[in-house]
Amino acid sequence: FARMAEAGEADPERAGRLLDVVGMEGPRGCEVRLARVRLARLGGQAEAARALLQPLRTSAPSACAEEAAALTAELMPEVGRVMRVAVFGAGASGVRVMLTLNEGADAVALAQSARHGAHALVFDGLGIDTLVPALVPVGRGGLRAVRHAPGELRLELDAGAEGTVLALGTPKRLLVDVVAAQPERAAGEGPLVVLDPGHGGEEDRGSWNGRLQEADLVLDLAQRTSQALGRLAPGVRVILTRTEDRPVDLEARTALANAAGADLFVSIHLNGSREEVRRGGVTTFVLDGRSDRAARRLAARENGTRPHEVTQLQQLLAGFHRREQVAASRALADAVHEETLRAGRRLLPTLADRGIKSATFFVLVGARMPAVLLEASFLTQDDEAAALARPAYREALAEGIATGIVRALSQLRGT
Repeated sequence: FARMAEAGEADPERAGRLLDVVGMEGPRGCEVRLARVRLARLGGQAEAARALLQPLRTSAPSACAEEAAALTAELMPEVGRVMRVAVFGAGASGVRVMLTLNEGADAVALAQSARHGAHALVFDGLGIDTLVPALVPVGRGGLRAVRHAPGELRLELDAGAEGTVLALGTPKRLLVDVVAAQPERAAGEGPLVVLDPGHGGEEDRGSWNGRLQEADLVLDLAQRTSQALGRLAPGVRVILTRTEDRPVDLEARTALANAAGADLFVSIHLNGSREEVRRGGVTTFVLDGRSDRAARRLAARENGTRPHEVTQLQQLLAGFHRREQVAASRALADAVHEETLRAGRRLLPTLADRGIKSATFFVLVGARMPAVLLEASFLTQDDEAAALARPAYREALAEGIATGIVRALSQLRGT
């Protein structure tokens, strides 16, 4: 009757009443549901048709699976194609999945259409490149596996796990942060701080001044900060996102902190400019969509993107961060900024205060803990470069960073 109604040979309303009699729960349930889909499509009810199709996308009996797939392709047109699936930072507390899309994909629409099923986060209407494995097992961080079927990609979650999705551009990507159900921290276990030395590897040296390169100096700063934390607060645990001169994806840095269940995240950098700058100094950034032009240029350089793409990312981040997390990040920024500046001025009294600012640094996106990016000095200013060449100055900066972290931890714990 549904097919006759489609052909104009039967009354659609009568066909619907007959389908009600048969019902979708019996042995002919799949065929009845498909007939309902056809009638809904006939009546111009596209959303109702898609809703009726949804249960068949993973559980259609073989007898009607082919027709279900054909209707799915018609009613859920492809809005993007997944070219690559990458998993970062899989740990006990969480995991980050990056889906790289084709350039024509509508990443924002895909992010907004992600739906939570039973222990799964599902993307509909996706094409999948033939090189993407049908199954990517994970088994950590609340994510069992990433699996795809025609027109659908599914992140299979553990009970109690949750996933959030952010769309990014150039290249088009979907960033999915999965949070596992969190166990209680063991009694007496100290807070965990993740220090992120920026840049690294032959292709990403950061700023430079003569033989001084940012990638080398910030690694030294992070290692000295870790040692200073050990002296100032022996109970604090520290992880570095890199411990040698090697490249680390921006996606992986915050993912590592999330997966480890870190309490604080501090990304350490040195500022620089090929243009003449009136003054150098210390700057500390928190993730926020509100930023000035100079901050957007700096964020574009650190993100490896163009300034207008930073503005797009700002728009996508609207409402993404929780208000209390922003407030905690600002408190961390206050403490780290003040103590770093104070310590640096002991050896370089002219060290300027460039302030605490907001910017859209990709390395901070998705952090589930208070997170800041510190530009500890201005490498392309000659007086600061000369100071940075001296181990005593780097040691002073590291002591300042560590003191600020300890101060922030005390504030967070209310002690």
